[in-house]
Amino acid sequence: MKKLSVILIIFLLAANLYAEEEQLKKPRFRMRDRSFELGLANVNVGFANNFVGVKDILKDKITLDFTKLDKDFNLGFDANVRPFYFNINAKNRWGFGMDFGNVTVYGNIALAGNLLKLRPSDKDGDSFGIGASAFVDVGIPVFFKIKNVWNRDLRINFRPAGFMAAFYASPSMKYTYRDTDNGTLLEIDYGFKAYAPFSLEFGKEAFKIDVGSALGFDISIGADYPLFKFLDIGVQFINIPLKSSRLNNYVKMAGKASLDSSEVTIEDLINDSDKAMKELLNLPDNFDIKYGSDEGKRFYRPFKMLFTANYRPFVRPVLFISPAIGFSYNPVFVKKTAIEFGVKVGCELGNIFTTSFKTCYEDQMWKNGVDFLLNLYVFELGFGVGMQSQQFVQSWQGKGVRANLSIKLGF
Repeated sequence: MKKLSVILIIFLLAANLYAEEEQLKKPRFRMRDRSFELGLANVNVGFANNFVGVKDILKDKITLDFTKLDKDFNLGFDANVRPFYFNINAKNRWGFGMDFGNVTVYGNIALAGNLLKLRPSDKDGDSFGIGASAFVDVGIPVFFKIKNVWNRDLRINFRPAGFMAAFYASPSMKYTYRDTDNGTLLEIDYGFKAYAPFSLEFGKEAFKIDVGSALGFDISIGADYPLFKFLDIGVQFINIPLKSSRLNNYVKMAGKASLDSSEVTIEDLINDSDKAMKELLNLPDNFDIKYGSDEGKRFYRPFKMLFTANYRPFVRPVLFISPAIGFSYNPVFVKKTAIEFGVKVGCELGNIFTTSFKTCYEDQMWKNGVDFLLNLYVFELGFGVGMQSQQFVQSWQGKGVRANLSIKLGF
C-alpha cells in the first residue's frame, strides 16, 4: 500500500511538471495587439495639499490653523490631456503614431513653514511663492526593435515634439528672519511674474499669438531590453530640450516689506512713536501691477530621467512588478530638482483585463492609486482613481485625489 502511495505521488508530480512544461510551450489564449489604434480621450487630473483632508471638508465648520503645520504648506494641481491620437503597430517590430494637441499643466502654491510660524529662516532665506505652467504639443511617437543584441531584441522608442508654452510662472518670493547685533530683521521679498503668448492686460488686444517665436522642440528617448525571460529593464529620457519656446507678454508685481528692530530703541518709541514705527516698518506705498512685453523669455518643458524594470515571477505576464527610479527638473516648484521613485504591482489576464496598484513619489507628490483596463480589441476602456499629497502619511488620508480615463478604438 505504501509503495502504491509513493508511486502515485511520483506520478502526480511528474504529470504536474509535464503540464507546466506544456503550458510554457503552448501559449494560453491572449488578445492580440492592435495594428491600428485610435485614442479619443486620455485624461489624467490630480489635486493635492498637505493641510486639509476629506474628513475636514465634510465637517459643518472648517477651521484653518496654519500654525499647526510642522513643515511648509503646499497646494498643487496637475493635469495631462491627450485628446486625439493614432498609433500603427507592425507586429511589434516597429510602429509610429501622431499626437494632436496634448496639454500638460502644473500648478502649485508653496508657503514656507518658517514664514507661517514666524520662525528664523534658513541662512539664505526661505523661498516660496506661486508656480504654474501650461504647455501644448504635437508629437510623433516611434518605436522599432534591433534584433540579436546579445541574442535578444532591443526596443528603441523616441518621440520628437513641437510645443508651445501657453502660460508660465515660477516661485520668486523669499522670507528672511534672523537676529542681528542690535535686534531682529524680518524681511519678505515678494514678487510674481507670469508670461503668456498674448497680452495679459485687460482691454488690450489678446490671443494674437506669434507661433514662429513661441514654438519650441524637444525629444523623448527610451530603450527596453529583455535581460531575462522574466525581467525587462529600461531607461527613459523625457523632454530632452532642443529649442525653447518663447513668450513675450508678462504681468508682474514686485516689492519688499521688512521689520528691522535694530533701527529703533525703546526711547524712540516713547518720544515719537509715529516716527519710530515708520523706521521700524518698511512697507511699500502701493502694490503696483505692471504689464509689458520684452524680447522673449525662454521656456522648456519639465525634464525627467527614469530607470525602469518589469519583473514577471511566473514568466508569463499574469503577475508583474514594475519598479522605477530617477530624477526630474521642473522650475515651477520651489525645489527645482527631485528624486522620483515608485513601484507598480498588477495582474493581467490574457491582455483582456488588467488591474494594478501603484505607489510612488512623482512630481514632488506621493501618489497612490489603482487602475483598471478592459481590452476588447476593437474597444478599450481604462480608468483609475487614487489619493495623493506632498507628505507621505497624508497621501493615505484623502488630502488629495487623482482620476484618469482613457478610451481607445482599433483593429
